[in-house]
Amino acid sequence: MFYMLLFLSALSDASPGIPVTVDYSVPEGYLYQELQSCEMFTVLESDSGIFEIVPLSFADTLQLPVLTAWNDTGDTLLLNPPHIAVSGWFPDSLMAPSLPPFPGYMNIPPGLPEDYARNMSFWLVWGAPPDFPWLPVIAGVVIVAAAVLILLKRKHKAQDEELRPKVHIPRGKAAEKEALDLLETENFIHGHWAELYAEVDSQYRTTVAGRFGIANRALTLGQISRALASTSDGRKFLEKSAPLVRETTLQRFADWGSSRERAAGFIRKLAEIRREWSR
Repeated sequence: MFYMLLFLSALSDASPGIPVTVDYSVPEGYLYQELQSCEMFTVLESDSGIFEIVPLSFADTLQLPVLTAWNDTGDTLLLNPPHIAVSGWFPDSLMAPSLPPFPGYMNIPPGLPEDYARNMSFWLVWGAPPDFPWLPVIAGVVIVAAAVLILLKRKHKAQDEELRPKVHIPRGKAAEKEALDLLETENFIHGHWAELYAEVDSQYRTTVAGRFGIANRALTLGQISRALASTSDGRKFLEKSAPLVRETTLQRFADWGSSRERAAGFIRKLAEIRREWSR
């Protein structure tokens, strides 16, 4: 069976943030629905239909829900809550101001949950915290990144300037003649092959520096070849100059031995390379 049970309780007074006792007057032998916390109030404890709550509302009257009670015989009751009047936070007159008990007073009374005042946090009164300044931060990151890129570009440009040969590099016919002039040197005439191929190596490196910008004289011929292999033109140049590079390495570092006819053939090969690639 279903009944409506009305209890007219006396009007109780409460203050925001201060615990108050609410009695739903549950009849003996009845079980009852538990009162749940919400944004209007927080439930601290309950016993036999008597609840300890903390008002968290600006409203003049605390609106408590109707609860259901039932017994073993199937009877059901609706328990109306008592009326709770909440004292105002603000003065009735601007001439008589007073401080509110909460949230200005932030200390939590002993025995209460640490988060019972969460719904009345200070930013609800003072306003939400400012948004994160994304736009200035992003602008700053972009400016710093651009500055770093500019500095790196200038550094690389300065390094390229240092590696670029400072002497004039002959081109075309002049480069070819410089190579053929090796046929008239003392090293060629007297068969000083290591010294002759040192001059061949120097002219080869000059051609590479002028055409491909690889001007570091400390690099080995193998390192130069690996650097040239990274571009299409470099691979074509390597294919053309591979026999000359191999002969130069053997003559300079393996004391390979040679003859004027053999050396003249490689000098003419150098002249051909310089004429074609020193342009």
